[in-house]
Amino acid sequence: MEIQFLNDKTESRDWNRFLSENNGSFLQSFEWGEFEHSLGKNIWRIRIKEGEKIVSQSLIIEEIFPLKKKTCLYIPFGPVLNLGLMPDEQQETIGVILDQVKIIAKKQGSVFLKIEPNTELIFPKNSVITVPNKRIQPQRTLILNLLESEQEIFENFSSKTRYNIRLAEKKGVRIKFEEKYHKEFYRLIKGTSERDNFTPFREEHYKKLFDVSSDDFKVKLCLAEYENKIIASYILILFNKTATGLHGANDWQYRALKPANFLQWERIKLVKNLGYEKFDFWGVDDNKWKGITDFKRGFGGKEVIYPQSKDIVFQKGWYKLYNVARKII
Repeated sequence: MEIQFLNDKTESRDWNRFLSENNGSFLQSFEWGEFEHSLGKNIWRIRIKEGEKIVSQSLIIEEIFPLKKKTCLYIPFGPVLNLGLMPDEQQETIGVILDQVKIIAKKQGSVFLKIEPNTELIFPKNSVITVPNKRIQPQRTLILNLLESEQEIFENFSSKTRYNIRLAEKKGVRIKFEEKYHKEFYRLIKGTSERDNFTPFREEHYKKLFDVSSDDFKVKLCLAEYENKIIASYILILFNKTATGLHGANDWQYRALKPANFLQWERIKLVKNLGYEKFDFWGVDDNKWKGITDFKRGFGGKEVIYPQSKDIVFQKGWYKLYNVARKII
């Protein structure tokens, strides 16, 4: 097998084409690698070929955690394997990937490799795998089929959701979509984080998402406006026939107007009309996020459960300390 490390931006379309043909996530896109790199992280793009055939691609991200500035390596929703591979070929390919990661880990001093695949992977028989309790990406999500008609999609919403959409429109909430970042988004997410007791990313994080937008990887800002004031805002990622609602927030003072319901419906219609086939609500959890999960379920969709995260440990002592810290945080 031939191993290639890709960094040249002229390779982006070919990289993304393989993902498109093999159910790859936006988290493995060329642009997501550029985004992570813009945040100061090291990244590696590994392509494995057999002759002229691409058998796998992996975006690997180096994450730093606050333990003497130790690092781990992370493959989100990957590696992406050629769908035509037989089980023994999958196993061999994963082995080649792990061999390359071990070389990187030794050079970087990485404590472990975290793999969060979106499909089950067949690991080599001699692999020593730890299954952690916590994931970085959601374990469960809801996927809405956009190939149905608008009327069918709307009728599958809960009665409460349909009522709230009509209410918001009747009360004068208006929806608009932009291609550039808007500072009102951060005002809203700061307010939401204070109310719901979580720490948002720095504003620069959200801004940089828009900087990597391309023909393959589109980023849209979805805004709900009432009396010339932005009262709800969401970031939408469009990649590989799937639209993903990644980040969102709304102004609690205007919650009675139900802007989030109306905004969700309008962006579903938008991406359906643009030719996308799926809408990913990006994470549900009835225990951790009861309110937002109930909100998302109101729009229907099929629940998808991703495989468990897998850790390949290189430094056992530091890995134990990492897990202790994760329990505290």
